[in-house]
Amino acid sequence: MSAEMAGDGASPSWAARLRAGRRERYWKTSTMLLLRDMEDLKGRELRGKIKDLIFWCDSSVADPEVIDAELFADFVDGMCRVVGNYGVIDGVAVEPALRRIIDLQESRRDTTTKLWLTLARFRSMISLEDDRREEALNAALESAPVGSALWAESVLAKAWYLNDISRYGDALRIVGRLRQAIPQELYDGYYACGADTMAGVALFTSFRDLGAARQKLTRACTFSKEADDDVQLRRWTATAHHYLGRIAEVDRDYPEALARYVQGHALQTRCPEELQSIAFIHLRMSEPLIALGYFDEAEDHLRTAAQVCSDYADYSSGRLQVQLGFATLDVAKGRTGFALQTIDATRNEARAIGYWRGELLCLGYKCAVLLRTRSVLRLVPVLLDIIMTMRGGELGRGNAARLLLRLPTVLGVAVRRMSFRPSRPLQPATTTGCPCRVHTPADAVAAGGPSA
Repeated sequence: MSAEMAGDGASPSWAARLRAGRRERYWKTSTMLLLRDMEDLKGRELRGKIKDLIFWCDSSVADPEVIDAELFADFVDGMCRVVGNYGVIDGVAVEPALRRIIDLQESRRDTTTKLWLTLARFRSMISLEDDRREEALNAALESAPVGSALWAESVLAKAWYLNDISRYGDALRIVGRLRQAIPQELYDGYYACGADTMAGVALFTSFRDLGAARQKLTRACTFSKEADDDVQLRRWTATAHHYLGRIAEVDRDYPEALARYVQGHALQTRCPEELQSIAFIHLRMSEPLIALGYFDEAEDHLRTAAQVCSDYADYSSGRLQVQLGFATLDVAKGRTGFALQTIDATRNEARAIGYWRGELLCLGYKCAVLLRTRSVLRLVPVLLDIIMTMRGGELGRGNAARLLLRLPTVLGVAVRRMSFRPSRPLQPATTTGCPCRVHTPADAVAAGGPSA
């Protein structure tokens, strides 16, 4: 007689295993379907899924024995991205859920690296400089075998954190460990893209070596073909194109900057929706357009960036930088008074929320406006404000002497952007406006070239 027919004589442990197996299969199937939705849906449809995601996270933790920890880490990572997009992160008990599964995995002596990386991502949505973000990243590094793929992912996540908080030298050092510690084939075939991207960002943002930054970022972009089949490679190459665009702006090659931003945008839109990244790409596209005199197209991108910031409830970096973008546009149009009012109001907002880097950025923009209008006497108090604001902040961490020496370069970029004076004759093909999908060359030609 089979066990199914044994009635009361059936083994309780067998029945329990059967029920557990069913619960595990149901949990896995449901989680994979939600993961698919998070990757494929965008906008209102994705926002409508938030309640389902939060419910599933809570339900999963209530029955931890059925959870596949790696799959749960992927699910929570995606959920953090979605709820972070729409500003509801405070209402989600992500950290207790993750820590409970981490404890369970540790009791089983199973890997916890992806769970720690997911916790770090969650903490970054609360604050880029959050101490518990660094603690989670350090735990991820300690939990992964040195030289493994998980260890490499942890190294690159830590490098991104170090760039976020302006510890560029530390970022370069930890990226340097990657090539030495992982197998050459694994590095060359995959992780070199992430390593070159992180190193390029550090070298550019710290103004250590723009030539080396360009070289590394260009090398990262050689992975574009492989990025067709890999989301992480798409994110890295999108970032590399973005920063190559910023380097092109320093070189006053605005058509090249536009082309890089458009390439980065095309890659980013093929990734799971990350509204903050999309907002920054539109902001960056507006900057060379202003420098080239395409004011209408620039304003379109600024308005798109502002709308995206509103959608994802950004109250600091993105929204404030978009406001400064509108100020730049006002200066280029000759509306200097309006621009200075916008900059001062934005600085007050940054100060009110304790966003000192935003306040410093506003002061830098104000310097650029005053330089462009040759208001030299008004520059002195602004420069003193910059010195007072940078105390213990980004310039202190990033080598104040080096960055202060580079201040003329930074201000020069901003002033040129406001002035519409291309440094070299432009080829006809590059003077037809914005090359993005919305602004086709035909539209720009029909409009008669740059805005008046």
